[in-house]
Amino acid sequence: MESEAPRHIAVGNLNIDVYMVVDYIPGPDENAVAREAYIGPGGAAANYSVAAARLGHRASLLSHTGRLAEQLGVLGLLWERGVDTSLVKIHDNEMPGIVIVLVAPGGERTMITMRGANNLLRGDEASGAEADVLHVASRGTEVLRRAASTIRSKIVSYDPGGAAARREKSRILEAARELADVLVLNRVEYRLVAGDKPLSEARDLLGGKLKYVIVKKGAEGAILVTRDGLWHVDAFRAGEVVDTTGAGDVFIAVFNSYLIEKSDYITALQAASIAAGIKVTRRGAQSAPSREEIERFLRENPPRVHEYEGGA
Repeated sequence: MESEAPRHIAVGNLNIDVYMVVDYIPGPDENAVAREAYIGPGGAAANYSVAAARLGHRASLLSHTGRLAEQLGVLGLLWERGVDTSLVKIHDNEMPGIVIVLVAPGGERTMITMRGANNLLRGDEASGAEADVLHVASRGTEVLRRAASTIRSKIVSYDPGGAAARREKSRILEAARELADVLVLNRVEYRLVAGDKPLSEARDLLGGKLKYVIVKKGAEGAILVTRDGLWHVDAFRAGEVVDTTGAGDVFIAVFNSYLIEKSDYITALQAASIAAGIKVTRRGAQSAPSREEIERFLRENPPRVHEYEGGA
């Protein structure tokens, strides 16, 4: 009898994403006409859940939202995409999180966010649950602490996002060392969390429970910090970039999925780069690739991984 697929519980935001595809990002007092528009589910934790489900893993989303999200079919779309929404708390008198995304040619984007019911998230709403991977996204360290102390999991990953990194700075690292196996940052967040420490010395950030730090560098790829060394993976080029929204969420979902399956962080890093590279060629934050697509490129054209030698 085959064992069950790994289970992920993603804790964080669930949003209604309203996309407007425009020829340029307007400035003050300007009006850009949208050539295309669409509405769908979004939020870092929701994006992560869809990406994990696309790999055949079991994915549960722990979030809060308003009744409007249900009425617009957002929860139904997540369910159709393989995500268990039984841990989503629906409020009758709260607005759901809403994000307006303006996407220009080349993938440039501007986002306007209203958190709404997302502000009610504590992190301990699924006390006693079990998972192979617990992922906390775009939330502060108190949510991480409550989730990690009430949900049993083999791997805990934490992607605090820009707002939490600016607000809590070095406290992000302190909490990650205590509670997380994987810490995910972009370049700006790295500087906020690590201060003046250059990436070449990033192994000093590891300690306690924390085994991996991932620094996302967009078109320049990503850096994986491990106890064995620092590894740079090239950004995977799958075609024309049309929308970068959610690429980081896809990256960490695939990294965690391959890590829990294979315990091989190099393969996980390559698979994550491939997945993000495919995603940015597609519209929408939840256009993650399938396992078959990722595996094909892993066999035929895996992105280069080499030891990181310093630099920006």
